[in-house]
This record gives sequence, C-alpha cells and structure tokens, in this order.
Amino acid sequence: MAGAQGKLITIMVLASMLQIASAVTYTVGDAVGWTFVESATFYDDWAKTHTFRVGDELDFVYSFPAHDVFQVSETDVASCTNATTIQKWEFSNAKVTLNSVGYHGYICSLPSHCSPGNMKMSLQVVAADDTVSEQSADAPAVPPTAGDTPGNSGFTLQSGSALMFGTVAAALVALLN
Repeated sequence: MAGAQGKLITIMVLASMLQIASAVTYTVGDAVGWTFVESATFYDDWAKTHTFRVGDELDFVYSFPAHDVFQVSETDVASCTNATTIQKWEFSNAKVTLNSVGYHGYICSLPSHCSPGNMKMSLQVVAADDTVSEQSADAPAVPPTAGDTPGNSGFTLQSGSALMFGTVAAALVALLN
C-alpha cells in the first residue's frame, strides 16, 4: 500500500511539472539585430510575432558605442526621448530579463538612432504561467489540419516545455511498469 501511495505522489509531482514554462531567450530583430532599419514599425512588428513572458530574456545584438539600449516609458518611445529612463545598457550586446507584466519600451538613445533610425520597440509581457496563444492578433488564422474538429483545439506545448513533457512522460512510463 505504501508503495502505491509513493507512486501516486510521484505521479502528481511529475504531472504538476508539466505546468512549468521554461524561460525563452529572444534575439531582438532576429538576424537583423539591434540596428538602423528602414521600417518605422520593424521592431514592433517583430515583437508582435512573439508572446513574451516574465522571466524571458531579450538579447539585443549590437556594438557599443555605436548603439545602446534604454528602457523607457511608452510616451518616451513615441517621442524618441529618454526623459523617463527605467534602465539603460551602455555596453555591447545587452541581455534584458523581462521581470514584470505589462508594457516594456526600448530605444537607442543616441542622436538620430530612434528617429529617423527607427531603433525603438514596444512590447507587452504576460505572466510566466499565462496560456495566451503564441499567435499574434494581427497574424492570419492557421487553417485546420486533418483530424481537427470544431471546438477541439487539442493539446499544444508551450515554448520550452517539450523536453519537460518528454521527461515527465518517460518517468510516468517507468513508474507504471
């Protein structure tokens, strides 16, 4: 009886681990990095393709003193100023950990880099355990695939949780044998 209770407790602990989401590191602008871009919305458009969670990290790839990163208010992003600097990174290749839910805005503070250089970005951060869809509101809907039924979205792993799921599944199989 005690062995069965131990297995049940282990299964419950392992199952609860499935809910843990791993932090993700995003390279801002992907291959472009943090630099001058032609589109005024390039970095905002890039940010809209991701769901950022508390604990995730933004990797700004650039060379200092050519560029920097300032976290500023929404008003400062819109006006390309750093009147309300929240935090600043004045060295090459800043790594920024997203520590709070809500609005986050970033600019390059050097003259003419935010405007007209378009080195500015606004994004929203959700709680680490938030299960919002990875799909942006602006993104086209993904067409259903064979086997999909209306009203049944199926099971989707969040970023970084595939390894955790595999580990828990293997442990469950081992316990049940």
